Amino acid sequence: MAAIDLPSLVHRVGSGDPGAESELAQHYGQRIYALAYARTRDAEVARDLTQDTLLALITALRKRRLQEPDNLTGFVMGTARNLVSNYFRQQGRRLERQVMSEDVPAPPAWDGREHEERNEMLAKALQRLEPNDVEVLRMTLTEDLNPAQIAMRLGLSSDVVRQRKSRALKRVMEQLEKMRSH
Repeated sequence: MAAIDLPSLVHRVGSGDPGAESELAQHYGQRIYALAYARTRDAEVARDLTQDTLLALITALRKRRLQEPDNLTGFVMGTARNLVSNYFRQQGRRLERQVMSEDVPAPPAWDGREHEERNEMLAKALQRLEPNDVEVLRMTLTEDLNPAQIAMRLGLSSDVVRQRKSRALKRVMEQLEKMRSH
């Protein structure tokens, strides 16, 4: 992906430049979709959340709500995470309001062995990571901390945390893929 002048893009979107809005969508659309799909595991919902995120971003940038244009990527991904979280909160509320009928089918039988095998594969993949990378993943996934919060705890920069997280996720996925193919 070619380097992009983030402050200029922020300024152009804020000025109402449709070409800049399109550039913003092209530059970040796939990342937003990947985050939404990873969290929801539903392509349709991920597409909707991507569109909602892009609209929210354009609106915020037009209103000049981004204080640090160099931090556009963090702003974009934070907005996406917030909208995904809102989606799950809304889904939870909808489920609470629904009245269960008597003829609801029983859930499919749970295969405990398959779950154990997945956990074993994940544990093996995590063992191959640097301890600091495992800690970044743990804080992200179990404590739902963002890179800035993790950076504060570990005494690192947010960029370093993002790089470690990205690298760790990539390595875990590669290891899991290797294990599945064998």
